[in-house]
Amino acid sequence: MFEPTLYPYSLKFSIGAITLLIILMLLLLTNTIAANNVFGWGIFGVFMLFFLFMVVLLIMKRLIPAMKGDIALQVDDEGVSDYIRDISIGWEDIKEINLVRGRSASTMQIFLKFESDHGSQIDIPLRWVKGKDSEIYETTMAYFEQAPANDAD
Repeated sequence: MFEPTLYPYSLKFSIGAITLLIILMLLLLTNTIAANNVFGWGIFGVFMLFFLFMVVLLIMKRLIPAMKGDIALQVDDEGVSDYIRDISIGWEDIKEINLVRGRSASTMQIFLKFESDHGSQIDIPLRWVKGKDSEIYETTMAYFEQAPANDAD
């Protein structure tokens, strides 16, 4: 039928998310220095640990795979594979696919014909996927409409 369509991780969004966290850490640091009290430094320490955890998590889970060119989303004759959360969905299990637009990125909603371990609706955030959201959705819909399981429905 079609060749598999592979979408890598988005390097731009990964760098943007890490940059935003660093800016927030610096803003909190400047406010803590201006406050010049022990309680402020305690609050800063707690938030700094949280920020560092989030930055390390983003680097490990999003930035490094994006730099290596790893695949985040695959659409092929079998179905949709979301490698970000390690979920594979066969076309025969899909009832409907929608695109929900957001401010910075869209989410592709996949409604299943049954209740799975992930629920009956699986949301794939396209912010971590390199490519235009509308093109990813249109490609996914083209595969979905050509799937043999949908011809019988």
